[in-house]
Amino acid sequence: MPTVTLTTSGVFGGYTLEDLRAETLRALRVTDTTRFSPAKTSTDYTWIDRAINRGQEDFVRQTRCLKGYSIMKLKSTRRLYRLPEELIDLDAVYYYDSTLTDGYSGLNLYSIAQMNDEISGWRTDTGTPERCYIDRDYGAVKLLGVHPVPTKDGDVITPDTDYGVLVEWICPLYAFNQDYGVIINVDSADEYILATQSGVAVEVEVSDGNLYIEYSRLPQIITAQGSDATQYTELPREYQQSLWMYAAASLLQNNPEDSAEYKRAGGFLQMFQREVDTYKQKRRRAPTAMKLRTRADQWNYVTAMPWYESIP
Repeated sequence: MPTVTLTTSGVFGGYTLEDLRAETLRALRVTDTTRFSPAKTSTDYTWIDRAINRGQEDFVRQTRCLKGYSIMKLKSTRRLYRLPEELIDLDAVYYYDSTLTDGYSGLNLYSIAQMNDEISGWRTDTGTPERCYIDRDYGAVKLLGVHPVPTKDGDVITPDTDYGVLVEWICPLYAFNQDYGVIINVDSADEYILATQSGVAVEVEVSDGNLYIEYSRLPQIITAQGSDATQYTELPREYQQSLWMYAAASLLQNNPEDSAEYKRAGGFLQMFQREVDTYKQKRRRAPTAMKLRTRADQWNYVTAMPWYESIP
């Protein structure tokens, strides 16, 4: 197996938790955590770390900047399946059928109300899945239903043996720069498809009779391992500074409403939101029908065309 070498000399590596803590303290105009910790001690980062993680989740929920994939192993006669816990929203669901020319058949997503209105007796139909639907929440996760109910088990799922391995846990310290996906098993523990080297993408055999799911996901929680605060955030590097802005705003908002520090909280929150809005603006799609050179006075006309789409 060849070793993949990444060229990283001179490249900004991103913010670790330690870096984000330091920037948050600087923004708060303090040198230790005494004023901003439940224990009132100089090295208790409990509140700061929680605020950083709230900012990370807020950024991801607004921008949908983190994507994940999952392979769901289908079982004969089983209608409902757990979705990944870190899922925010579904992007696409495909059923893999080896008898098809390209293998993948996209499944339209329905609501329960649509299923009831449009398909008589849909709960007991059996056959090859043609559509899917969100059924209900199950604890902290959502349930995905498939219709018709499959009549055979999906085949065994295997990753590329050169660069991939199946594991039962992902270490948060390495999640920021390693490609990984989730295998949802009905009758055993879920597994992660993990790249064995940084900088490589894992090829996965979806296998006949299973689902391939693309989705927007939540990030790994940033946490210290004892005194080691070297975990990186999963946010795109150019937007990672937004986390200390959010953390400073969150902590300063606990001051009296008429205080100068409370007003500073609003300023930091605006800075955070500008980072979010900048990301969303840069992710806007170009016209999907063709690449056009358009005069400024014609741009509003172009963006109103039905084939023009943008990422919300």
